[in-house]
Amino acid sequence: MLIFAMHMIKRFFIISFLVVLGNFSFAHNYYFSFAEVEYNDFCGCFESSITVTTHDFEQVLRKKNLLNKNLETSLKDSKLNKNIVTLINEGFQITLQNRNVEFHLEGNEIELNGLTTFYLSSNPIDLSEEILFTYSLLMNEFPEEQNKLTFIFRSQKTTINFISNQYTHSIKLEK
Repeated sequence: MLIFAMHMIKRFFIISFLVVLGNFSFAHNYYFSFAEVEYNDFCGCFESSITVTTHDFEQVLRKKNLLNKNLETSLKDSKLNKNIVTLINEGFQITLQNRNVEFHLEGNEIELNGLTTFYLSSNPIDLSEEILFTYSLLMNEFPEEQNKLTFIFRSQKTTINFISNQYTHSIKLEK
C-alpha cells in the first residue's frame, strides 16, 4: 500500500510540474502597449505616457543592437535614451496638418510587474481640427501587437484600439 501511495504522489508531482511548465511556456500569448495622450492648453503641447512590456521592448532594442544589458541599468546612457526616443517617434506619431509631432523623453519608470512607462512631451504646437494618430510601436517585431491609446482633450476622453492592419486613426476635435 505504501509503495502504491508513493507512486501516486510521485506521479502527481510529475503531472503538476508538467502543467506548471506548460503554463510558463505559453505565458506570453499577446503583446500590448498603452498610451495616454493629453493636449495641455497651458503649454500648447502634447503630454504622453507610453507603457510597454519591458522584456518585449528590450528584445526590440537588442535586435537593433542598441542594448547589451537590461533596460533598467542602461537607461542612464544618454545615447540609448536618444535611440529610445527615435524608436518611439517612429512607432507612435501624431500628425497635425501633415506635420508630425516630435516627442521628447521626460522620464521613465520600470515597474516590478514587468512594464515600463515612458513619459514624453512635445514642443508647443497649434492644434488643428483633425488629429491623426499612428500607433504601430513594436508591431514590426510582434505582428500580434495590440496597442491602445486614450486621448484626453479638455476633460473629454477618447479611446482607440490599434492592430497591425489598422494602426492609424483620426479624431476630429470640437474646439
